[in-house]
Amino acid sequence: MAALASLRSEILKIKRTASFYFTIVGAGIVPLLYLINVLSGDIDSTKTDPFNAMFKLGAQMNGLVFFPLYVVLICTLLPQIEFKNNTWKQLFASPQSKQQIFIAKFLTIQLLLILFLITNLVLMFLAAVIGHFAMPELDLLNQPLSIKAIIVNAANTYVCVFAICAVQFWLGLRSRNFIIPIAVGLVLWFVGIMMVLEYKSVFAKYYPYSYNIFAVTPKLKNQLNIVEWMSLAFGVGMGILGFLDFRRKKVTN
Repeated sequence: MAALASLRSEILKIKRTASFYFTIVGAGIVPLLYLINVLSGDIDSTKTDPFNAMFKLGAQMNGLVFFPLYVVLICTLLPQIEFKNNTWKQLFASPQSKQQIFIAKFLTIQLLLILFLITNLVLMFLAAVIGHFAMPELDLLNQPLSIKAIIVNAANTYVCVFAICAVQFWLGLRSRNFIIPIAVGLVLWFVGIMMVLEYKSVFAKYYPYSYNIFAVTPKLKNQLNIVEWMSLAFGVGMGILGFLDFRRKKVTN
C-alpha cells in the first residue's frame, strides 16, 4: 500500500507540470504530419494497403526519432520537478523509503511512455478518419487493418527503448542541470543512428541507444528478439545501479 501511495503521489505531481501535456503533444506530432500530407495531397492514392502502410510509417517515424527523443526528455524533466521546487529534502523527510521514491518515479515514467504510445495510436486513427473524408479515393476506413501488427510494433518499440529510459532516468536523478542529461542523451541517440544506418556496425546490437532502430527497420527484424532481451537486461542492470547510487546519495537542495 505504501508503494501505491508513493506512485499516486508522483502521478499527482505531474498534473501540476507540463509533463502530461508534453506527452500528448509529442504523441501527436506524427499524426499531424500525416494529416498535413493528406490535406496537401501528398499521399499516393494508388498505394496498396494504405491503412496498414499509414500505421507502419507512423511507427517507423516514432520509433526512429520522436519516441526516443521523448524518452530522453521526459526521463530528464520528471526528476527535475524536485530540483525545480527544492523539495528533495522534504521528500526524503517523508515516511517513504528511498526505494519507494525511486520505484514510484520510474514507474510514473513508464506510465507516461505507455500513454504516449496509446495516444499516438488513437490520434493516428483520428487522422485516418479525417483522411478518409478529405481524400475519398484512399477509402481508408474500408481498407484492412492489422490491429495485432500495430500492437506488436508498439510493444517492440517500448521494449527497445527501455534501456535508454533506465540510463536517462539515472542521469536525470544525478544532475540538477537538466541540459546535461538531455545533451548526453541526444548525442548518444545520434551515435546510435549513425552506427546502424550509416556505418552498419556489427556492434550496434550491444549499444543501447541503437536498439530502437531494430524495432522499426525490416532488415534488422531478424535480430529484434535478442536486442529486446538485451534492452531489458541492460535496463534492469542500469536501474539497479541507479538505485544503489540514489540510495547512497544525500541529495541536498
